[in-house]
Amino acid sequence: MIKNIIGGIAVGIANVIPGVSGGTMMVILGIFDHMMSAISGVFKVHNPDRKADILFLLQVLIGAAIGLVGFAKVISFLFDYFQVQTMFWFVGLVGFSIPVFWKSESKNEKVQWLPLVIGMAIIFLIKFLAPDAAAEINPEFPALSVFYCLKLILIGMISGAAMLLPGISGSMVLLIIGEYYLFKSLLANVLSFQLIVLVPLAFIGLGVLLGIILSAKATKFLLEKYHSTTISLLLGLIIASTLILIPLEATYDLPLILSSCFACLFGGCIVWLIERFV
Repeated sequence: MIKNIIGGIAVGIANVIPGVSGGTMMVILGIFDHMMSAISGVFKVHNPDRKADILFLLQVLIGAAIGLVGFAKVISFLFDYFQVQTMFWFVGLVGFSIPVFWKSESKNEKVQWLPLVIGMAIIFLIKFLAPDAAAEINPEFPALSVFYCLKLILIGMISGAAMLLPGISGSMVLLIIGEYYLFKSLLANVLSFQLIVLVPLAFIGLGVLLGIILSAKATKFLLEKYHSTTISLLLGLIIASTLILIPLEATYDLPLILSSCFACLFGGCIVWLIERFV
């Protein structure tokens, strides 16, 4: 139970930050396969483990809510004052999780290089296409209409599907399709309790739910039918997502280099502790 809630907290924190993948956090915590099976199992007609699957998902969702709400200010503080070190902390978390992922998921299979390269190429393409996330929050929203609501459901589905995949950031995908600022603005104004804010968020939430279900079912099918190919593709996603997290644009001096190395190693220590004790 504790492991599942911690996994949810990590997923919640990751999905706040463009470029950081909630799916990768699930891999680090060793709950990725369980998550795919549980989501798929809840909606299966005959499933004797439905109650256990629902309980597992509730634990992860509770953790995700804690991560989104409870750590939002902490992450904001770290990015304001220690942005480079925080990114290297995530580099350590993701990078040191790669051998853990392969050891636990490969089932002694060999790496398939073509899927791995394709996985890396997908991440680099997403990074190349994504614009800068730094934009002012726009308080003006489109008027509610059937087309707008259907568009919001589609936005949610894309975000939800991307949310589960290791290496792929749902926030970054929204940036690419030009809808990140709308989503960010809606979230920023949720406490206004205006219908023009709450109704769109409800439709986005519905889309996210549909996207998560479809993504989980597709991933579970691919893992069952094409396990080696799928794992190699996921490995490529994770490797490339580690590389793009490195803040190459920063101006490095000796204190920043040393503190960044420490942050990276600290991320690796967390992975080691999780694997050993959680």
